[in-house]
Amino acid sequence: MINGVIIGGCSGVGKSTIIRRLLKAHPEFRFSVSWTTRQPRPGEEEGVHYHFTTAEEFERLIEEKYFLEWEKVYQDYYGTPREVLESDGDEIIIVIFELDTRGAINLKEKYPQFTTIALLPPSIEDLRKRMAHRGSETEETINSRQAYLQKELQRLLTFDFALINENLDETVSRAERIILSLNNRTKFIAPHIEKLLDALK
Repeated sequence: MINGVIIGGCSGVGKSTIIRRLLKAHPEFRFSVSWTTRQPRPGEEEGVHYHFTTAEEFERLIEEKYFLEWEKVYQDYYGTPREVLESDGDEIIIVIFELDTRGAINLKEKYPQFTTIALLPPSIEDLRKRMAHRGSETEETINSRQAYLQKELQRLLTFDFALINENLDETVSRAERIILSLNNRTKFIAPHIEKLLDALK
């Protein structure tokens, strides 16, 4: 049984860092490794952070319906593979998805039972500094994203939960509490309730 958790937010808000911390603390969590046609950033590994591929290969996989959802963000493709939802037995498996806002909404529409967590920067200036510090964005690129950023923030209003990533440790802790509480939703405990009812017959 899959318990999907979609963590989304603007580029540079800290999604990858927070998810790495969550996975380190909880090796039982499963991470959905997305496919992308963009170039790897320093420190990113194939099959760990992303599956890196060409536009031609990505388009072939689209034709084969390999992805749960896919998007073209700026000039690059991003996609979520279907295989991440494979599960055997009744064990509850937490699967974490790291997606941009459009991808998060698309996946939520297909799987409304999944939970969305929005990550927000303390301020726009803080977000710009993070993007610049990352070193993968030019000043021109950052400036060109202003209009897109407005749309991203508007999409985040639809998420189930929202965390302002001002203090990393606190944000990780709050995300962890949200995720761990999800397994206690009634739908996951329903089999136990059924057993109790059977015992009364």
